[in-house]
Amino acid sequence: MPQYHYKARDKTGELITGVLEARDEKKVVDDLDRLGYSVVEISPVQRGGFSFLSLFERFHRLEKREVIIFTRQLATLLKAGTVLSSGLTTVCEQTVNKRFKAILEDISQSVQSGRSFSESLSKHPKVFSELFVSMVEVGETGGMLDKVLDRLATLGTQELEMQSRIKSALIYPVVLVVIALIVVNFLVVGVLPKFVMVFRASEAKLPVITQVILGLSWTLRRFWPVLIGAVILIFLGVQRYARTDEGRFRIHSLMLKVPLFGTLYSKIQISRFARVTSVLVASGIPILQALVVVEKTVTNVVMRRAIQSVRYAITEGHPLAEPFKASGLFSPMVVQMISTGERSGNLDQMLAEISSFYEPEIDYTIRNLTALLEPFMLLVMGVMVSVIALSVLLPIFNLIKVFRG
Repeated sequence: MPQYHYKARDKTGELITGVLEARDEKKVVDDLDRLGYSVVEISPVQRGGFSFLSLFERFHRLEKREVIIFTRQLATLLKAGTVLSSGLTTVCEQTVNKRFKAILEDISQSVQSGRSFSESLSKHPKVFSELFVSMVEVGETGGMLDKVLDRLATLGTQELEMQSRIKSALIYPVVLVVIALIVVNFLVVGVLPKFVMVFRASEAKLPVITQVILGLSWTLRRFWPVLIGAVILIFLGVQRYARTDEGRFRIHSLMLKVPLFGTLYSKIQISRFARVTSVLVASGIPILQALVVVEKTVTNVVMRRAIQSVRYAITEGHPLAEPFKASGLFSPMVVQMISTGERSGNLDQMLAEISSFYEPEIDYTIRNLTALLEPFMLLVMGVMVSVIALSVLLPIFNLIKVFRG
């Protein structure tokens, strides 16, 4: 749905700006008129191309941390007895990010006009996920919005910490790869060609390793635009294939089967599934409805189809644990705990235990992968530099022997 920038004046004459999603400009005018605003200007949000507004939003992008802080602040205010509309106004005034502030102002105005909080949040799907909106709707209906917001803040914090640990673990290997590529490129393209004239003038037979590296150097220097273009085309081709249902399924299946990394990826997916489902069930959402929400938030297609199969099996009257076991994605321990939780009526607690069990497992796996990657990358860098050095030194040694002879 297209987005529109608007400028309007409220009943006091104060100028207000923001962004609304609507079918067309007439719908924007109707929405603003319903809120009691007099429209000054409406313009569609330009997609693609360069604009100072897009540049500004890029440097002031909305981070998950800001949504978590907003959720925690609003939950605290509601616990203290503050009315929702007043709480939104208070949090909005304290928000520094201008883009997020405009979104919160729009939500606050929507709530004040009589719409529900969940409906107002659903107007901004890029900021507030379907999981967030669904849980807020349950909190509104059950009169426990403060508790639901507190759980959402805790859930967001846990996911943010998990992402931070994974990123921190990958920084060092990525830095090593970049350094290796820079060093190899400098030696092959910058240093090695300077020895070519000497090698050719000697008319001596070059070692095979030198001939291979010289050929690589010549190819990189002569056809680097073609190589870059080929890499871009391959990337775009894979990206396009990944957008198809079959391509996405095969790539996600491969991600679960890759040695070492597949195990880590699988544990992360299961931990997130268990954590989110636990929060939903604990908030009073029926398991079928919870699985519908979780299915849409799970990023891996293979896992998503497994959850869909679980839903279908439950509607046909099967126990919850059976389809989880049949999927082959969940370990016997996970299946056993789900079965125990279903029989005891403490499914939310069992799912929370599964998530708590996997979190240290994920940390342990990350540490092991990092410990393996570091010496491996150093070894690869050493071998690459050694091969290039030998390709230069061996002909020089041959030339020295010729001169001495």
